[in-house]
Amino acid sequence: MPKENPISTDTERKRKSRQEIKLLSTESIWLQKAIFALQKVETAREKLAKHRGEEESGFVLMRSADGSELAVEDFVEAIEMRIRYLLDEVRDRRNTMR
Repeated sequence: MPKENPISTDTERKRKSRQEIKLLSTESIWLQKAIFALQKVETAREKLAKHRGEEESGFVLMRSADGSELAVEDFVEAIEMRIRYLLDEVRDRRNTMR
């Protein structure tokens, strides 16, 4: 059985690592865009309420059958936590590659 070339194995490992870093970064970017979009939606809702002369209500993403609600602020906070995790993971992986 032929021995694997250690250089090609190392190159392949680095390539996979760079690819994972790119995918983690891409997820983070899309989550940041989602937060931006939610902020734009909230601004539009506030303007509509003001235009109609209505009281601004909390921005609720969804209501479940049992009546519980998921506020957008809680959802955004969860997304921000995921973004921080992803960025930490990217930083750690880049440091490992060096």
